Amino acid sequence: MTKFWLITLRECKERISQRGFWWMLVLGPLVVLLLLIGLLFAADQGKEKIKVLIADPGQIMEHKVLAQQEKYIEYYFLDSYLELNEFEQAKAYKDFDVLLELNEKVLNNKKCFVFYREQLSMDTRMQLKFEVERRIEEILANEFSALSAQAFRSIKQGLIFDFRDLDDPKNEAKETSSWTGFAIGAFILLFVGIYGMTIFRATVKEKSSRIVEVLLASVKPQQLMLGKITGIGLVALLQLFGWILFLSIGFWMLRQTLFVDLLDPSYWKGTAGVRLNPLSDLLFEELNYGFLFVHFLLFFVGSFFFYGALFSVLGARSAADSDGQQFLIPLLLLIVFGLVAGVFYIFYPASGSAQFLMYLPFSSPVLSMIQLTQGATLDAYMSILLSWMVLILSSVLLLWLASRWYKKSILKF
Repeated sequence: MTKFWLITLRECKERISQRGFWWMLVLGPLVVLLLLIGLLFAADQGKEKIKVLIADPGQIMEHKVLAQQEKYIEYYFLDSYLELNEFEQAKAYKDFDVLLELNEKVLNNKKCFVFYREQLSMDTRMQLKFEVERRIEEILANEFSALSAQAFRSIKQGLIFDFRDLDDPKNEAKETSSWTGFAIGAFILLFVGIYGMTIFRATVKEKSSRIVEVLLASVKPQQLMLGKITGIGLVALLQLFGWILFLSIGFWMLRQTLFVDLLDPSYWKGTAGVRLNPLSDLLFEELNYGFLFVHFLLFFVGSFFFYGALFSVLGARSAADSDGQQFLIPLLLLIVFGLVAGVFYIFYPASGSAQFLMYLPFSSPVLSMIQLTQGATLDAYMSILLSWMVLILSSVLLLWLASRWYKKSILKF
């Protein structure tokens, strides 16, 4: 056991002493933050000046919105229902950007649907919601109470605005949270792939330079393989912790400066900061980072040992770096398969294939992260735990098999 830890520490010191490790420790989070800032700003670049057609068959709004609505939103009324296909394709409605449906039950269920042709900015969405909701409040106050509109607003319940893409009116595509989970799962496979290549190259280098013959004179092949995987894995975890620390500081600074509280009235006029959009709201308000971090580590460790065993065996069976390239292609394709499985799961989560992919070690890290960011129920969470147990058991079994293959291959050319 002492020899195992000596090999582990040797691998750690060798990787940490390299300049590339420290450059990536600093530049990696910086690049991620810059890309994230670009995505956050891009998420709010929707159409602002719009023409809204309100389908109001019950004439609830009486062809009025507010006396002082924003100039960049123009309202028009239709006293009948309008099919989505007709709104989308008929020439008479081509000039309208948004269809807002108000059925006769809106005063009771407080819900209306908003279908848009092009993405709307958060400011436009909030202004549209504010103006229509105010008009409905006036109607409720006049028809169902003796209160003034101002008094009624103090006890009112807000409308639930369901914004939907005209090309996806049933909201069948997954929300931003699914893609956030996919990004986290892809991050696991990315790090596993990068440091798996490090295991492969380190094994090939020692074998081609015959250093491995000296090492095997004092340690067992199994100890050498496990020590190499563990040492490089600890370096990967160290870099991950560094990235998480820098990203956490960057997230906090962005939250305090650029992406401010949407509900703070001091920011409603755009005098400071940038209002939250759906993506920034998800990243800064909705995700439980502590919960996700724990599961991220669990799946990262399991995936690293699983793939690390495969990379070690490939390195042991290769006489030179170029010899192993042909064997790396199928292994890298397995990592790509995990990413493709994540995309498939986002669009078809209830299919039998998606449930099967949840328990495959190649794809379970991505699918589990997607399900966790969506808000897993108790049954779904039990599936995630079972998926992790399958990953760990597969890693243990593969390490045992790999140690035997490694022993038979490491001294062969």
